[in-house]
Amino acid sequence: MTRGGGSSAEAAGGGAMRVVHGRVEQGHVVLDESLPEGSDVAVIVAAGDEAFDLDEQQVAELRASIEEADRGEFVPLDDVLKSR
Repeated sequence: MTRGGGSSAEAAGGGAMRVVHGRVEQGHVVLDESLPEGSDVAVIVAAGDEAFDLDEQQVAELRASIEEADRGEFVPLDDVLKSR
Protein backbone atom coordinates (compact mmCIF):
# COMPACT_ATOMS: atom_id res chain seq x y z
CA MET A 1 0.00 0.00 0.00
CA THR A 2 1.49 3.36 -0.96
CA ARG A 3 0.63 7.01 -0.68
CA GLY A 4 1.84 9.92 -2.75
CA GLY A 5 2.99 10.48 -6.28
CA GLY A 6 5.43 8.64 -8.47
CA SER A 7 9.16 8.83 -8.02
CA SER A 8 12.40 8.37 -9.90
CA ALA A 9 12.84 4.87 -8.49
CA GLU A 10 14.64 2.35 -10.63
CA ALA A 11 12.64 -0.62 -11.84
CA ALA A 12 12.51 -3.55 -9.43
CA GLY A 13 15.75 -5.48 -9.50
CA GLY A 14 17.80 -2.46 -10.61
CA GLY A 15 20.15 -2.79 -7.66
CA ALA A 16 20.03 0.82 -6.43
CA MET A 17 18.80 1.54 -2.93
CA ARG A 18 17.08 4.58 -1.49
CA VAL A 19 15.30 5.71 1.64
CA VAL A 20 11.50 5.90 1.64
CA HIS A 21 9.63 7.05 4.74
CA GLY A 22 6.32 5.72 5.93
CA ARG A 23 4.34 4.63 8.97
CA VAL A 24 2.19 1.75 10.11
CA GLU A 25 -1.54 2.39 9.81
CA GLN A 26 -4.02 -0.30 10.87
CA GLY A 27 -1.26 -2.91 10.73
CA HIS A 28 -0.01 -2.04 7.24
CA VAL A 29 3.09 -0.14 6.14
CA VAL A 30 1.98 3.01 4.27
CA LEU A 31 4.75 4.75 2.32
CA ASP A 32 5.02 8.46 1.60
CA GLU A 33 5.71 7.72 -2.09
CA SER A 34 5.10 4.99 -4.66
CA LEU A 35 7.48 2.15 -5.44
CA PRO A 36 7.54 -0.01 -8.56
CA GLU A 37 5.44 -3.16 -8.34
CA GLY A 38 7.55 -6.09 -7.11
CA SER A 39 10.16 -3.92 -5.36
CA ASP A 40 12.11 -5.68 -2.61
CA VAL A 41 12.04 -3.65 0.59
CA ALA A 42 13.58 -3.77 4.05
CA VAL A 43 11.80 -2.17 6.98
CA ILE A 44 13.75 -0.68 9.90
CA VAL A 45 11.65 -0.21 13.00
CA ALA A 46 12.59 1.91 15.99
CA ALA A 47 12.71 -0.06 19.25
CA GLY A 48 10.09 0.72 21.89
CA ASP A 49 9.15 4.37 22.06
CA GLU A 50 12.24 5.51 20.16
CA ALA A 51 11.66 7.54 17.03
CA PHE A 52 13.58 6.86 13.85
CA ASP A 53 13.55 10.42 12.61
CA LEU A 54 16.21 11.87 10.36
CA ASP A 55 16.57 15.52 9.53
CA GLU A 56 17.16 16.62 5.93
CA GLN A 57 20.96 16.62 6.36
CA GLN A 58 20.97 13.07 7.76
CA VAL A 59 18.74 11.83 4.93
CA ALA A 60 21.08 13.48 2.41
CA GLU A 61 24.10 11.81 4.03
CA LEU A 62 22.37 8.43 4.05
CA ARG A 63 21.40 8.79 0.38
CA ALA A 64 24.94 9.81 -0.54
CA SER A 65 26.32 6.76 1.27
CA ILE A 66 23.89 4.47 -0.55
CA GLU A 67 24.92 6.03 -3.87
CA GLU A 68 28.59 5.41 -3.02
CA ALA A 69 27.84 1.76 -2.26
CA ASP A 70 25.87 1.44 -5.52
CA ARG A 71 28.97 2.69 -7.37
CA GLY A 72 31.10 0.08 -5.57
CA GLU A 73 32.84 2.68 -3.40
CA PHE A 74 32.99 0.71 -0.15
CA VAL A 75 35.27 -1.56 1.83
CA PRO A 76 34.05 -5.18 1.83
CA LEU A 77 33.15 -6.54 5.27
CA ASP A 78 35.80 -9.28 5.03
CA ASP A 79 38.49 -6.61 4.55
CA VAL A 80 37.20 -4.66 7.55
CA LEU A 81 37.21 -7.76 9.75
CA LYS A 82 40.71 -8.77 8.60
CA SER A 83 42.09 -5.38 9.65
CA ARG A 84 41.06 -5.92 13.28
